[in-house]
Amino acid sequence: MRFEAAAEAPPSANRRRHARVAVGLPVEVHVDDSAETLTVEMIDVALGGARLRPLSESGVTVNRRATFGFIVPGGGKCVAGGRVTRVQASGEFVVVLDRANPAFREFLRSLFV
Repeated sequence: MRFEAAAEAPPSANRRRHARVAVGLPVEVHVDDSAETLTVEMIDVALGGARLRPLSESGVTVNRRATFGFIVPGGGKCVAGGRVTRVQASGEFVVVLDRANPAFREFLRSLFV
């Protein structure tokens, strides 16, 4: 009986559905079940989500809702929100967006032109 080596698995494909853009933008975040607003850095953003880095211990956990906002030049307020899907040991967390106001959508369009 002859045994052959198992075939190597193909390299894992990128699971991201949308390209990300690094932004380094300070934003205010409200996480459900919390009375406090967090100031975080939006590290990067995509059409479907954002990765955020708290400036201090945040206590954010997976499956909580997060809503964040910031002001753009001209005075428009961008607001978006969704569910926290991942929290890293560093405290960074990912929010998959399920709602955004027109100003936020326009902000995204400006980044991907």
